[in-house]
Amino acid sequence: MFDIGWSEMVFVAIIAVLVIGPKDLPRAIATVGKYVRKIRSVARDFQSGIDDIARDAELDDLKKTVTGDDFNIKKQVEDAVDPTGDFGSMFNDDPKKATKDKPATDVEKVEGAEASDDDKTATDTGSTDTKVPS
Repeated sequence: MFDIGWSEMVFVAIIAVLVIGPKDLPRAIATVGKYVRKIRSVARDFQSGIDDIARDAELDDLKKTVTGDDFNIKKQVEDAVDPTGDFGSMFNDDPKKATKDKPATDVEKVEGAEASDDDKTATDTGSTDTKVPS
């Protein structure tokens, strides 16, 4: 924790024996240990109090988000699963309604354009008046 090596511990022990004395040293070590335990206990209680406050603040924010007026769980799930709405239109009961509501895709537009070009070509070849571009 304080990054104290063995050599520093031996130095502190020698100084403690010289200053405190060998007779009172065990009682001094017990007193220091008691205070260290008390300080750790206070630090642990302080940390758990801070954690409780942070958890309560996060829960309050989450509760406000969930119970807000604009929170709609069904819409959230639908947006997550099918953001464009294409899958919902596939499962409509009325197939005519499904094709009317569904916009034409790019592939359908291209296929429709090719079909109309084929129809024009077929009508052009059947006519007797053929115009040659100049």
